Amino acid sequence: MNKKISSLWISFLMSLIFLSGDIHVGAYLGINWGRTATQTFVPSMVVDLLLQNGIPELRLFQPSLNVLDAFADTNIGLAITLQENFLRNVVEQKQMDDYIHERVKVYSDKGVKFRYVYVGNEPFTKALYMKKQFNGTIRYLNMTRDALDSFNLPDIKATTPHFTDVLINVTKPSQGDFREDIKEKMLKFLDCINRTGAPFVVHIFPIYTVYRYGFDVDFAFFDNKSKFKIIDGNNTYTNLFTFIYDTLVSALAKAGYGDMEIVVGQIGWPTDGYVSASEANAERFHRSLLQYISRKDGTPLRPNRDIDMYLLGLTDENKVATDYGPYQRHWGIYKHDGLPKYKIDFTMQDRDVKPTIAKGTVRMPNRWCVFDGKTDHNETLVLQDYDYACGESDCTAFGTGATCDHLSFIEKVSYGYNMLYQMSNQDQRKCNLLGATITTNNPSTPDCDFPIEILTAEVVDGGSTLTKRY
Repeated sequence: MNKKISSLWISFLMSLIFLSGDIHVGAYLGINWGRTATQTFVPSMVVDLLLQNGIPELRLFQPSLNVLDAFADTNIGLAITLQENFLRNVVEQKQMDDYIHERVKVYSDKGVKFRYVYVGNEPFTKALYMKKQFNGTIRYLNMTRDALDSFNLPDIKATTPHFTDVLINVTKPSQGDFREDIKEKMLKFLDCINRTGAPFVVHIFPIYTVYRYGFDVDFAFFDNKSKFKIIDGNNTYTNLFTFIYDTLVSALAKAGYGDMEIVVGQIGWPTDGYVSASEANAERFHRSLLQYISRKDGTPLRPNRDIDMYLLGLTDENKVATDYGPYQRHWGIYKHDGLPKYKIDFTMQDRDVKPTIAKGTVRMPNRWCVFDGKTDHNETLVLQDYDYACGESDCTAFGTGATCDHLSFIEKVSYGYNMLYQMSNQDQRKCNLLGATITTNNPSTPDCDFPIEILTAEVVDGGSTLTKRY
């Protein structure tokens, strides 16, 4: 009885959030929640944050059973990801059927509102494609579609997200096309999703792209204050998003799918780890992005259109891979302790507000593991321990132009020691390093925060090679 009352109350609250006020409801704005971190929000906390902030859609990277349970009867749309280490073990259709039954059918019957099943993630991304040659995307996509159909779930679309490097390096959107080395597979993929009415999902990382292309960094922002622009025939591009979006539109048109729906599966701005990655720039980027989306301007090649997108992301992930740069661990709008970093209005009403604070996190005691700075230590051995500490933790705040890039040698060693200590739940054994000592005096500098982590609430089982749970 209490569970039924709770479910009804959540549904009622969700309805109030989305019906009250002048909220734009044409396009939807979602958010990504990745949990590749030592400390993660518990699922019920995330549900509360989405409800309180009026965020109607969520992309999950690890569809763990306890996470899916939390979204029953919430009316929050979910996109879930079938990870590669699961897909590689799928030999026959029954395995896919069993998985879709366990993770989708059962929870759909419980009131979880699934929108997409993403089959893999960026399989044609150049670095990974050349390294791993993951060739099963289309086969697994068809198997997933067959499994969904067998359970009478036609409204849940199966597709695969792609990074913008599937496009050739172009200088004008009209030149847009897919890379030659993947074109044959991409055409098969497009035929597959076109037959089932699924969208093309693209990941756009403006901070990466402007530097890769050599553009003025201000071109990444919708309120571009520079004189940099790109003229392509009768069309003028003053920001990176419309430039990349229309490049993809051109590529799809050349492949014969000019009207295919496009969903922006990831877009955002990091707050640390690189030049121009800051909380101020992240706030600026998101404010102008949401203003643009709410106006329904579309792009020169697709004017006056709604654009559906998922922001990247809910929280930082201090264990995620950094193939493109250290800023990849700093996409979060929220810190690990549940505090929002900057102002953003998810309802797209352009209010000057910060998101609600996540309730339920438990901050660890005010203790830091630092280097004592004594000169009688063997510097080579200190460096070995420092390298070990950073290798086992997260020192991406030392990236070029990042918040801790300016630290002295002693401060950098202290930071590395402390990150290992904090990411190990303040395990005193992890402070058993050369010259290390535990202090209650905060070693942070005005620009560089030495964080205190939160208590680990759960162990993420998504794709673990140890538990074989996906």
